[in-house]
Amino acid sequence: MFFLLCVTFSGYSQVITSEAKKVQGYMPANAVIAHRGTVYWAPELTEAAFRWARNTGADYVELDVQRSKDGVLIVMHDRTFKRTTDVDKKFPSRENDFIDSFTIEEIMKLDAGSTFNKKYPDRARKNFVGQNVLVLEDVFRIAEGKIIKRNPDGSRVCHKDATGKYVFEYEQDPADNGNRPGVYIETKDPDSYPGMEEQVYADLTRIGWNPLEGAKIKDNEPFCKKGKVNVGNTKGKVLLQSFSRPGMQNIKRLFKEKVLTSFLIENPKSNDFAKSEVMDEIIGFAVNTGAQFIGTNLGETNDGLTPAFSEKISRIL
Repeated sequence: MFFLLCVTFSGYSQVITSEAKKVQGYMPANAVIAHRGTVYWAPELTEAAFRWARNTGADYVELDVQRSKDGVLIVMHDRTFKRTTDVDKKFPSRENDFIDSFTIEEIMKLDAGSTFNKKYPDRARKNFVGQNVLVLEDVFRIAEGKIIKRNPDGSRVCHKDATGKYVFEYEQDPADNGNRPGVYIETKDPDSYPGMEEQVYADLTRIGWNPLEGAKIKDNEPFCKKGKVNVGNTKGKVLLQSFSRPGMQNIKRLFKEKVLTSFLIENPKSNDFAKSEVMDEIIGFAVNTGAQFIGTNLGETNDGLTPAFSEKISRIL
């Protein structure tokens, strides 16, 4: 086996193989990733946000996945619904309750758009009112050019199968312009949701988006086809990322290092991150869990990777 680089530190072997480099190539260079669909032009992580991202030509639409009390994977960033929905009106006194204390039936009653309209009146739209909190499958169907099928009153069309599980329905989006983005999944707080990675794997298989299951994808499928984004039809159609170390280990076990993955780290400009041994340990862990990328939490408290850390990562990955 050909090693591009091999260093050993703290029990980790910092190795990236030619096979790992091949998988890294499943992602287009300078990929445009639509974070939560959009947080500016539409309510984040809603159907409106992901339709906007798809039609504007994002290579990937990014989402955060969590789980309802009754085991349905849903799309939400925060640990509560307080910031982005009307949970305080629909379920008074429960606005600070965690997502996994709500059933999917309760979650489907929430309005994920009206809060956006009130907060940003200059960007408000009438059709944002009543936007649903999405289930995981919704994002993939939107990436395929579909929309949620709705009843005349605006509620979504769905039914329960023989096992009691919800089956959601979709239809072709009349506004679809042909772009087919990939889907970039962050398992949000997976340590609070045992078995989440297995459930993500199973859902991807069920809906036809698991790169390791089903029809084989051609090696030479282009990222762009006839002037349209085509990442969603390539081997790089799915990327998985997590801040959780056990989560990354589970992803490696399930996806066999054959799917794009990214290990996320927080607060990289703290003093600890300036230490060479800390940087080496993080890089070693990422490589040993099959990650092709290392991502950093950018926000008000930090400015990204230190130059030294960035340079170390670039040499390895």
